Amino acid sequence: MEREQDSTKESMVEAFRQHGTIQSYKKNEYIFQENDAPSGAYYVEAGLIKISQSSEEGQGITLFLRYEGEIFGNAEILTQMPRKRYARCLVDSQIITLDSRKFLELAKENAEFAYSLAVLGARRLLQTQKMVETLICRPVAWRLAWFLMQLGKPTNEQLEINVPLSHEEISYVIGCSRQTVTETLNKWRDQALIDYSKKKIVIYRPNQFFTQV
Repeated sequence: MEREQDSTKESMVEAFRQHGTIQSYKKNEYIFQENDAPSGAYYVEAGLIKISQSSEEGQGITLFLRYEGEIFGNAEILTQMPRKRYARCLVDSQIITLDSRKFLELAKENAEFAYSLAVLGARRLLQTQKMVETLICRPVAWRLAWFLMQLGKPTNEQLEINVPLSHEEISYVIGCSRQTVTETLNKWRDQALIDYSKKKIVIYRPNQFFTQV
């Protein structure tokens, strides 16, 4: 869930801005849905996107969040497969779409673009491996703390997080029950480690947070 680094993405972002089209999306609007043909790749100019997959029970399981400055939706273009997940805006968003044919043309003919694409794939593989390790090896409280810390930038004093997901959606991401998420947040609030309302969490002394949970 770590934010992506920027230096090797410059050629990709430049291509999106040069050849893509920008579009505004409202909160909760879908960018693509499961089984759609991959008509384009996407760059988050502004906003926050969740990438989710439907479960057998019909619920949406949030797998990834894509922040401002991140690219998504490219894997299915390269593999020529229909979408296995859906992308939905958590807030009003500005998205640049790069048509799939142009994306493939750049991937085949532009060495710098192709290298940036390879680095992006490698980083996401490492991020996924780290997330799997976190889900397997760490207790729920640590996993929840780790997830929250990805959503904001800590200072020495406090970390304010606008939480775009419900407790149930958070539980899908970190692999526990909704009740456990709620109980853990309540316990931390009782211990004066955090304060929270429905969509906002304030972590006090974030540099010490992991040692206290």
